[in-house]
Amino acid sequence: MSATHSVRAYSMGAMILHWLIAALILTQLAMGFLMSRVESVPDTLRFAMFQWHKTFGIAILTLTIARIAWRLFHTPPAHAPMRREEQVAAGIVHALFYALMLVVPLTGWLLVSASSTGIPTLLFLSDTLVWPHLPIPVWMRATVEAASENAHVILAYGFGLLLVLHVAGALKHSVIDRMPSFSRMMPVGWLRRMPSSAIGVLVSVVLALCFIAGGLLISRTGGTASVNAADLGSTEASPSGWVIDKTKSALTYTINFSGTPTAGTIGKWDAFIEFDPDNLGAAKARIAIDAASIDFDNSFVRPNIGGDDGLQTTTHPLVEVVLDHFETAGEAYFGKGNALVRGVTVPVSVPFTMQRDGAGRAIVAGTAELDRLALGLGVQNDGKGEWLDKVIRVTFKLEATPSAPTS
Repeated sequence: MSATHSVRAYSMGAMILHWLIAALILTQLAMGFLMSRVESVPDTLRFAMFQWHKTFGIAILTLTIARIAWRLFHTPPAHAPMRREEQVAAGIVHALFYALMLVVPLTGWLLVSASSTGIPTLLFLSDTLVWPHLPIPVWMRATVEAASENAHVILAYGFGLLLVLHVAGALKHSVIDRMPSFSRMMPVGWLRRMPSSAIGVLVSVVLALCFIAGGLLISRTGGTASVNAADLGSTEASPSGWVIDKTKSALTYTINFSGTPTAGTIGKWDAFIEFDPDNLGAAKARIAIDAASIDFDNSFVRPNIGGDDGLQTTTHPLVEVVLDHFETAGEAYFGKGNALVRGVTVPVSVPFTMQRDGAGRAIVAGTAELDRLALGLGVQNDGKGEWLDKVIRVTFKLEATPSAPTS
């Protein structure tokens, strides 16, 4: 039998894992280059690519665990006849590949875990598949972030160089030496494949599933604190004020996320309003909001709303808006005052309309815009407004009845 015909192909499981990992690595290298080196990539696309980059990184880590388990139960086929130095070089390249397939995703995981942005990792962009951050002490995060970022970039370039050497070696064996090289890892072909072990299949699958399941289980965390209803005030109004019907009222907000208007909700709030169109000098309004009840319909932003880069709900559980100066604007009105968010006070101007029916019931609707950066919101995550817009647009519609008969 000739040397060529004595060469065997890898087992089917090894082939599947090899090509899956190879495809993911090539995709990762391309995305990494586009994200970090190509300025023309839109910020919205860059953000989405970054999220998929994290998903594919965890996928590579998972498949590598399965690949190592598979290797322990399946002896690879013997090399085609080659010089001793070529065998040594091939062995070194394969060992480096295994090391990089573990270390590169791990440095990426360290990087996002230590990052001050705190953006969660959602596998496949699904808010039900939250991948945990590694536990890194606060005092170490800046150092770990810088070190892991440098290592991740350098090792990624090393990965690219190793791929070139790997492909060049395979081409040399196939084209110059006329020995099967690519065909040893091809699912189709005339080479006889190495057998697969049932226990090897089971162990590889179980280890991969345990890694993924363990990570997803660890990521399940508790909720946030809330303020007492008494801290918000009361819907009871003074004799010259209004009683808000919350069942017919709404207080919401929107922020553009990656170029798309995204809604936020405000769960617990109260309002104390004294307003008479004929006596604007005596008008005043106070809106109190439970900061912990503020939510946002985006899984990347939501985990950070109550944290240090967000509303800081632990130390600042209440958001307040106080309007004490009112004026007319045609058939509409302007209310001016201050908003207090996370201990920061900023001026606010609120245009609104007021309609009343025959029974005296009033419907008040309006909007207000707040600069989140002026309030210190999301400065660490996105201080330039690249993917999370700087403007928060608050919209309200209140239905109220006078607390006393009006003339």
